[in-house]
Amino acid sequence: MKALFFDLDGTLLDSDKKIPASAVEALTAARSKGVKVFVCTGRSLRVDRMLGWNQEITLFDGGVYCNGACIHLDGDVHYVCIDPQAVRAVLAEAGRHEGVHVSLNGEGAEHAFNFVPPDSMMGPWGITPENIHPLDDAAINHCTKMLVFYKELVNSTRKLPEDLFPRLQAACGDRATMYLTDQGATIQVVSRESSKRAGIERVRAALGMEKEEIAVFGDDLNDLEMLSAYPVSIAMGNGVEAVKAAAKYVTLPNDEGGIAYALKEILHII
Repeated sequence: MKALFFDLDGTLLDSDKKIPASAVEALTAARSKGVKVFVCTGRSLRVDRMLGWNQEITLFDGGVYCNGACIHLDGDVHYVCIDPQAVRAVLAEAGRHEGVHVSLNGEGAEHAFNFVPPDSMMGPWGITPENIHPLDDAAINHCTKMLVFYKELVNSTRKLPEDLFPRLQAACGDRATMYLTDQGATIQVVSRESSKRAGIERVRAALGMEKEEIAVFGDDLNDLEMLSAYPVSIAMGNGVEAVKAAAKYVTLPNDEGGIAYALKEILHII
């Protein structure tokens, strides 16, 4: 193995949204042997601010963020924006459901919302009031990722209306890629050209690595495509059944040292 790509929530992070000490030790050992380590997440590039990381960010050589809409490699950042027609379609369809909130992630920390976000959202989202822009044409034309959810999203378990996801798919057609995640509590939307797999491919090509030389880790439905695309794929024991069925291997759950176990007992990297 020359590179490892890790989803965060439900995979590298435990239920307390922390990287377990066993995983920190395992990633540090892997990097000491020349293995590159990357984030591959639906979260934005501000993940260190969102999770209160200090030294944790130094564990990684870069990452695939916003489900592939943002690539960070060798100090460079590249964004892919969603078709504005798809952005408007999501806003219109979500607006038909009372209490359904939508966020638009711009290039960087910029955000726009279809509601007034409370102060309690700022820390968990890694943003400040200065990062919040009006929901206007500029926000719509430069949107890299959308989230559809109830309330403040963080720690929310309230499921979205069952008909919303298929209605959004129909409204957007082939203009966007979307995922229903968090057991139905969140819909994530990115450009048609973006996915975790596509982001990994950009990084892999830049590093000149073969598919067999990388390993990918995930647990949720937005990980399904990447786990299906690589010969060395590992699902977490806590992952959804479709993800575990698609992966080459299944490790222990994220709260039971699954990352360290995989690197030691499955991949034999450390």
